[in-house]
Amino acid sequence: MPLAITGDPLDDGGRGLVLVDAVTDEWGVIKRWDGGGKTVWFECLAPPELGGSRFRTARPEPRP
Repeated sequence: MPLAITGDPLDDGGRGLVLVDAVTDEWGVIKRWDGGGKTVWFECLAPPELGGSRFRTARPEPRP
């Protein structure tokens, strides 16, 4: 399973989940049932002043 880790500044890759973690309210990983990969999901909550809620009511199911 992928992890959000900070690597060496000269690495070619490995920053994706660090960025996702920095700009989202919540994220996670779900393994595919057939073992053929994974789904990374994330949530960006709207602030209350824009009609959103800071309280999550349900986590959406990932698409297959």
